[in-house]
Amino acid sequence: MIFTTNMLKEKYRDYANPLDKIKREADAGALVRIHRGIYETDPTVSPYLLALVMLSPSYLSFDWALSHYGLIPERVYSITSASFEVRKNKVFQNAFGYYEFSDIPAEAFPEGVGLLEEGDYVVKIASKEKAICDSLYKWRVVQNIAELKELLFEDHRIDEEEFEACDFALMMRLAKLYHRANLKILIQWIRKEYLHE
Repeated sequence: MIFTTNMLKEKYRDYANPLDKIKREADAGALVRIHRGIYETDPTVSPYLLALVMLSPSYLSFDWALSHYGLIPERVYSITSASFEVRKNKVFQNAFGYYEFSDIPAEAFPEGVGLLEEGDYVVKIASKEKAICDSLYKWRVVQNIAELKELLFEDHRIDEEEFEACDFALMMRLAKLYHRANLKILIQWIRKEYLHE
């Protein structure tokens, strides 16, 4: 369970010095520090469930989400999330893992995001279509559809069958929110090969 320092001070309010009690609990391993002023009581919790408390607002996306949906074959060790108005990439490391946050445009940020629940924990996660769009916003810029296919299926090893199972109407609606060359080419490709417009 996640606790802030203020929550713990309230919990230990009957102690002469609640902050000393918090320090003793942390030293004993009963509390694991996640981030400044935030602790976790379960040292075995899945690291991705803590991503939202590292930096908010944010949601799981990029390589972590692509792996979660089976779009890439690799197991991902960094927990990658999308943020906005942070202005530069943020990286945090703690006892649970390595967390990376990258900005996407504010207009695109709230769209195509759902919830992932495990026990008492709830985190926000990009849909697989959104994770692809977020990634294309961040990856190197391509010039045409052939280069886009190479970027997706060769450079980043996106599974073609999983990609073709995407909701292309949703992906196209999301892609319009980024105003980036890669996403404009994605829209052209979807219209031409999948929606036959």
